[in-house]
Amino acid sequence: MTSAASAAALAAVVLACASTAQAAVVTLSGWAFGSGNAVASTTGGASSLPSYTGLAGGFAGALGEAGALDTPSFVTYSIELEQPFSFSSTPVGGYAVQDAASYFAARRLDNGLRPEGTLVAERLGRLFSWAQADATRVDTAAESTALQLAVWNIVYDGDWSLFNPAGNYSDTSSHAVLANIMMANASLTANRLEVFALTNAGQPDLLVTTLRVPAPGTLALAGLALAALLPLRRRAGA
Repeated sequence: MTSAASAAALAAVVLACASTAQAAVVTLSGWAFGSGNAVASTTGGASSLPSYTGLAGGFAGALGEAGALDTPSFVTYSIELEQPFSFSSTPVGGYAVQDAASYFAARRLDNGLRPEGTLVAERLGRLFSWAQADATRVDTAAESTALQLAVWNIVYDGDWSLFNPAGNYSDTSSHAVLANIMMANASLTANRLEVFALTNAGQPDLLVTTLRVPAPGTLALAGLALAALLPLRRRAGA
């Protein structure tokens, strides 16, 4: 099996494991980068919580019993403004793993002001593809807070801006400027990730990502391209 095919097969196993119903266990041990920062957000009716003034940022923790998504150390971001959070060293069970498109489609059924589910999943994939492409892009408390604002904008709004007066979600904190820069970059970034929601009634719903599986046709084209290069290499070495 070629290395490309091996990678695709492994990725397929990852997604197959992640897509099935899981009773995952999540531990949220603290802030991922320093501490959370204060934000001031409004949702324009896209949430049962019309405004939020409080701390925001990425969470550090561990994920277990979620198949191939298991990790003793991961950084995650909150989906919901409505659900309060707290940190603890005690694992919380009963989390389900759900593909983002289905999850956000169901959320839109509860509130039609929220953006379409597939759009949310794709945009979150772009955002985290951009953020994860360089470890220095999000490695401070301020950057983590801005990324959380960008996530909430994508979850509750249909645009790429916190400052659009016609949008459903906005924020007036100092972190909104960086969040807009992140979204502008994300809008130009190809999505290389599959996005999943970790859901649990009474607990904050969270985001987790894994590498996207290439389409079978893409793999076939890559194989043909590699095969076409072999005669050229032989001639060059002759």
